[in-house]
Amino acid sequence: MYAKEMVKQSLPLLIVCGVGAIVAGSTLGLMLDLFRRIPGLLIVIPGIIALRGNISTALGSRLGSAYHLGVIDEGNLWNDELKENVLGSLVLSFFVSLIIGVFAFLSSFLLNVYLDPVKIIFITVLAGVISALVQTVMTVGIIFLVFKRGYDPDNITGPALATFGDIITICCIFFVASLVEVML
Repeated sequence: MYAKEMVKQSLPLLIVCGVGAIVAGSTLGLMLDLFRRIPGLLIVIPGIIALRGNISTALGSRLGSAYHLGVIDEGNLWNDELKENVLGSLVLSFFVSLIIGVFAFLSSFLLNVYLDPVKIIFITVLAGVISALVQTVMTVGIIFLVFKRGYDPDNITGPALATFGDIITICCIFFVASLVEVML
């Protein structure tokens, strides 16, 4: 019985996630010209995507566990436990984005690819923070909806957050890099 329920809950979401992966890949295809102008973005993308997926799914797991344990619930969603987890996720996103930006610059330097360090670090941090804000709100919303519908969060949050995180992060990098190109 559990396997049937798991398939019922997960299969539609996994189909949506497959389509989402295609959307993320298509967005990368739109960025080819941007990659030529800012080659360090190619170095940044795997790291920043992994960052968002890892931090958001960890946050989703922590909130799912807190919900199961009764630490947070529908009536008391925005309590100290949730606030601490959200703040920790955002702070972690900022610092790891900064580290990824620095490593992207150092890697490009070692590979003899000219790259403006301020530009690549700024793009990485700003895209990381914007995607963190969007995905943190999405994480809290998904946790709330999953429990409200009576689903097991382990079947929903991981795939949903990983896929939406890829799409959101790629779009944020594209947006921020395009904005920086216009401004600088």
